[in-house]
Amino acid sequence: MPRRQHVIRNYIRIRKFFPFKNFKEFYNETRERAKYSKIIEPCQDFRLINNPIEVIKTIAELKSLAKREKIHRVIIDLTNLTHIDIGAISLMLSSVKELRNHKVRISGTQPLDEDVLDFIIKSGFFGNMSNVSPDISNTLQSHKKNNKNTLIIADCNMKGRGQLIGTNIKQIRKLLLGEENHYQPLYTILMEMNANAFEHAYNDDKKHWVLGINFDEKSKKVFVTFTDNGLGIIQQLNLKRSTRVKEFISDFALLKTPDVFNNGILLQKVFDKVYNSRFKSQINRNRGLPTIKDKNIKNQIKNLICITNNVYLDLTTDKYIILDDDFTGTFYYLELEAENFNQWIK
Repeated sequence: MPRRQHVIRNYIRIRKFFPFKNFKEFYNETRERAKYSKIIEPCQDFRLINNPIEVIKTIAELKSLAKREKIHRVIIDLTNLTHIDIGAISLMLSSVKELRNHKVRISGTQPLDEDVLDFIIKSGFFGNMSNVSPDISNTLQSHKKNNKNTLIIADCNMKGRGQLIGTNIKQIRKLLLGEENHYQPLYTILMEMNANAFEHAYNDDKKHWVLGINFDEKSKKVFVTFTDNGLGIIQQLNLKRSTRVKEFISDFALLKTPDVFNNGILLQKVFDKVYNSRFKSQINRNRGLPTIKDKNIKNQIKNLICITNNVYLDLTTDKYIILDDDFTGTFYYLELEAENFNQWIK
């Protein structure tokens, strides 16, 4: 091959990987790309149950990027994580799904802490990612047969969501009791969450929910999370701001308690049967929420938590935390042990 053709061929090859004539052009292009990229670095203790305020702060920032037109790429830097739980992973996966629905590219780094990385891999998070490193891909394959955890996404167009939920409930029962069988209380709860997810969420195809199931061998517990990407329970009520909601606020004021009415109290009452009975005529009435709380009271599930908008509500202690940031959506966390199934049998 003549020297000139050889030079041209190499020039074309180089331009494919480095399409800049000089460093100034490369520098300007890099700066321009940086304007449209955002790096999100979660706190080191990224456990939702232990550190809800900081975790929701990160998730709220991540979700907000879907509405920013100039952001085309988001990098989630997990390098320095020292702790994480299934709650934070579920919220992160839901946020990633939401960003992808808005055509935002997602990439990230893996934790240096081997225990944290192992937990994320076994949770099923990377199984929902399209591009992962060869090492993680190989690890996923090696864990595939023995992995007892599940992390799945369902959207409004998916058929057979009830069957999918039922199948996973049977797997939970097998993990705890050694038998693959139905568990009606959990099915009732998850189907109520499923219905509310698409009732409370956007009025388009971007609706989805994430179901997380995590089994702890040592404690013999199953941790279940359910996340949707809707408006949130409180925001949905505030949008309607019906006469009955206003009446309730007025009734609360007449009680002359030292408490100041806030979203935490409102969410407490939404899970209360008496309060919900006042919303029978509304289409979006949250009437199934007391049923979810009732299963927790009867000990058919344990340690039920709901996070929606700016409220973290522990439905076992009935205590709430007002968060610094708003989480647009609804998140549930609950635990199951073998004894919970006995409560239903009785």
